[in-house]
Amino acid sequence: MRVAVLMGGRSGEHEVSLRSGAAVIEALAVLGHEALPVVFERDGGATVGGVSGSVAEGLLALERWRPERAFIAMHGSDGEDGRIQGALELLRIPYQGSGIQASAIGLDKIRTKEILRMHGLPVADERVITRDEVRDWPGLVRTLGLPLVLKTPASGSSVGVEIVRDPETLAERAEVLCAEAGRVLVERFVRGRELTIPVLERADGEPEALPTVEIRPRAASFFDYGAKYTPGATDELCPAPIEPALEATLGALGVRAHRALGCHGYSRTDCIVAEDGAIALLEVNTLPGLTRESLLPKSAAVAGLTFPALVERLLMRAHII
Repeated sequence: MRVAVLMGGRSGEHEVSLRSGAAVIEALAVLGHEALPVVFERDGGATVGGVSGSVAEGLLALERWRPERAFIAMHGSDGEDGRIQGALELLRIPYQGSGIQASAIGLDKIRTKEILRMHGLPVADERVITRDEVRDWPGLVRTLGLPLVLKTPASGSSVGVEIVRDPETLAERAEVLCAEAGRVLVERFVRGRELTIPVLERADGEPEALPTVEIRPRAASFFDYGAKYTPGATDELCPAPIEPALEATLGALGVRAHRALGCHGYSRTDCIVAEDGAIALLEVNTLPGLTRESLLPKSAAVAGLTFPALVERLLMRAHII
């Protein structure tokens, strides 16, 4: 099979995406597939098979190569927000992962929470503030308390996520993030165990939860970008050391979240289990990372799927256009 592997992009997750793409290309070689690397550069250009040009030229080269599948190994904006999915649909190239709508919703943390809450799924209390409201930090503290979690709405890998513990830092960082993103999601801080629920669809399209992973950063205050991608910075326990009843509950919530957003192929839902046992879903990843440090491949391995077998499963569940 001829597979174009799309990676890079202009988001803060460019380097992580390159690592995901390299891992996928290695797996495709093991599977006997022919791979074409397609790198979207930070400056807005594209490199296809080692030849650089504009994005338009890159897409034309991609169309001329006529791949049977595209494998999207991109993260953040451009890759997870529906844009590249739309381009591939216009080119009539089947691709793995969620479609345009689910991708756009999944990357927007604010819209994701609205959808999850609408489907009766548990989420942390929050407020959304804009540039005009950013100075109302005393109201945020009265409503949600301290610490608070600030999140820009459209980024992944914990880029644009900060925990603030005092009013002064809140006032400063909320203003900075609002200036950058236009609006900021402000969430009540939930103290507890951080876990993630990978979901993988069977050949018949039925989503199933893979073993839950518990995430324990060794030094960072939460699972931030450095904790995610620095080897040895985080203990990732799979299967998570939790009771079977909680494992079943989390798996069911992950599948419900997958369905609520209309995800396709696979997803990964992050959550906190509070000290009192309450569960808060944090976000849904529609294109989970596929680096050596990534959580979904580790969970799949515990479930008996090698990395090449996981890649093959995702290719087989590609959108047929």
